[in-house]
Amino acid sequence: MSIDQPDARGLVEIALKTFREVVLPAVPAEQRFPALMIANALSIAERELKGGADAAAALGRLLGEEGDADTLSRRLCAAITEGRFDGSPELRPVLWEITRARLSVSNPKYLQK
Repeated sequence: MSIDQPDARGLVEIALKTFREVVLPAVPAEQRFPALMIANALSIAERELKGGADAAAALGRLLGEEGDADTLSRRLCAAITEGRFDGSPELRPVLWEITRARLSVSNPKYLQK
Protein backbone atom coordinates (compact mmCIF):
# COMPACT_ATOMS: atom_id res chain seq x y z
CA MET A 1 0.00 0.00 0.00
CA SER A 2 1.35 3.41 -0.86
CA ILE A 3 1.88 6.09 1.73
CA ASP A 4 -1.03 8.22 0.47
CA GLN A 5 -3.61 5.42 0.74
CA PRO A 6 -5.18 4.65 4.12
CA ASP A 7 -5.08 1.13 5.56
CA ALA A 8 -8.21 -0.68 6.78
CA ARG A 9 -8.20 1.19 10.08
CA GLY A 10 -7.86 4.52 8.26
CA LEU A 11 -10.73 3.64 5.94
CA VAL A 12 -12.99 2.73 8.85
CA GLU A 13 -11.99 5.95 10.63
CA ILE A 14 -12.86 8.02 7.53
CA ALA A 15 -16.15 6.16 7.05
CA LEU A 16 -17.13 6.65 10.70
CA LYS A 17 -16.25 10.35 10.69
CA THR A 18 -18.21 10.91 7.47
CA PHE A 19 -21.16 8.91 8.75
CA ARG A 20 -21.31 10.85 12.02
CA GLU A 21 -20.78 14.30 10.50
CA VAL A 22 -22.67 14.03 7.21
CA VAL A 23 -25.09 11.11 7.17
CA LEU A 24 -26.30 10.89 10.77
CA PRO A 25 -27.52 14.51 10.99
CA ALA A 26 -29.63 13.95 7.84
CA VAL A 27 -31.24 10.72 9.06
CA PRO A 28 -34.96 11.05 9.84
CA ALA A 29 -35.99 10.46 13.45
CA GLU A 30 -37.70 7.14 12.65
CA GLN A 31 -34.40 5.80 11.22
CA ARG A 32 -32.16 7.18 13.97
CA PHE A 33 -31.82 3.91 15.93
CA PRO A 34 -30.57 1.82 12.96
CA ALA A 35 -28.21 4.65 12.01
CA LEU A 36 -26.78 4.77 15.54
CA MET A 37 -26.31 0.98 15.42
CA ILE A 38 -24.27 1.41 12.23
CA ALA A 39 -22.15 4.11 13.88
CA ASN A 40 -21.61 1.86 16.90
CA ALA A 41 -20.58 -1.08 14.69
CA LEU A 42 -18.06 1.11 12.86
CA SER A 43 -16.68 2.31 16.22
CA ILE A 44 -16.22 -1.26 17.39
CA ALA A 45 -14.51 -2.21 14.11
CA GLU A 46 -12.17 0.77 14.43
CA ARG A 47 -11.25 -0.17 18.01
CA GLU A 48 -10.83 -3.82 17.04
CA LEU A 49 -8.41 -2.96 14.24
CA LYS A 50 -6.33 -0.86 16.63
CA GLY A 51 -6.52 -3.34 19.51
CA GLY A 52 -5.52 -6.23 17.30
CA ALA A 53 -2.47 -4.33 16.10
CA ASP A 54 -1.51 -3.42 19.69
CA ALA A 55 -1.84 -7.03 20.86
CA ALA A 56 0.11 -8.33 17.87
CA ALA A 57 2.92 -5.85 18.53
CA ALA A 58 3.16 -6.88 22.20
CA LEU A 59 3.11 -10.58 21.37
CA GLY A 60 5.63 -10.10 18.58
CA ARG A 61 8.06 -8.36 20.94
CA LEU A 62 7.74 -11.13 23.52
CA LEU A 63 8.06 -14.00 21.06
CA GLY A 64 10.54 -12.36 18.73
CA GLU A 65 8.22 -13.13 15.81
CA GLU A 66 5.89 -11.35 13.43
CA GLY A 67 2.28 -12.19 12.65
CA ASP A 68 -1.31 -11.39 13.46
CA ALA A 69 -2.61 -11.38 17.03
CA ASP A 70 -4.49 -14.69 16.71
CA THR A 71 -1.51 -16.60 15.34
CA LEU A 72 0.87 -15.10 17.87
CA SER A 73 -1.57 -15.82 20.72
CA ARG A 74 -1.62 -19.50 19.74
CA ARG A 75 2.18 -19.52 19.60
CA LEU A 76 2.37 -17.89 23.03
CA CYS A 77 0.01 -20.49 24.48
CA ALA A 78 2.19 -23.25 23.04
CA ALA A 79 5.33 -21.60 24.42
CA ILE A 80 3.75 -21.29 27.88
CA THR A 81 2.68 -24.95 27.77
CA GLU A 82 6.23 -25.93 26.83
CA GLY A 83 7.53 -23.99 29.85
CA ARG A 84 9.40 -21.43 27.74
CA PHE A 85 8.27 -18.57 29.98
CA ASP A 86 8.49 -20.27 33.38
CA GLY A 87 9.85 -17.69 35.79
CA SER A 88 10.07 -15.06 33.06
CA PRO A 89 9.52 -11.48 34.24
CA GLU A 90 8.66 -10.52 30.64
CA LEU A 91 5.39 -12.47 30.43
CA ARG A 92 3.18 -10.66 32.95
CA PRO A 93 3.58 -7.11 31.49
CA VAL A 94 2.80 -8.42 28.02
CA LEU A 95 -0.29 -10.26 29.26
CA TRP A 96 -1.49 -7.02 30.87
CA GLU A 97 -0.81 -5.14 27.64
CA ILE A 98 -2.84 -7.69 25.68
CA THR A 99 -5.65 -7.47 28.25
CA ARG A 100 -5.70 -3.68 27.95
CA ALA A 101 -5.76 -3.94 24.13
CA ARG A 102 -8.73 -6.31 24.28
CA LEU A 103 -10.56 -4.13 26.80
CA SER A 104 -10.01 -1.12 24.56
CA VAL A 105 -12.15 -2.97 22.01
CA SER A 106 -14.78 -4.62 24.17
CA ASN A 107 -15.18 -2.13 27.02
CA PRO A 108 -13.10 1.03 26.61
CA LYS A 109 -14.96 2.82 29.42
CA TYR A 110 -13.58 0.28 31.89
CA LEU A 111 -10.06 1.50 31.17
CA GLN A 112 -11.05 5.04 32.16
CA LYS A 113 -11.73 3.98 35.77
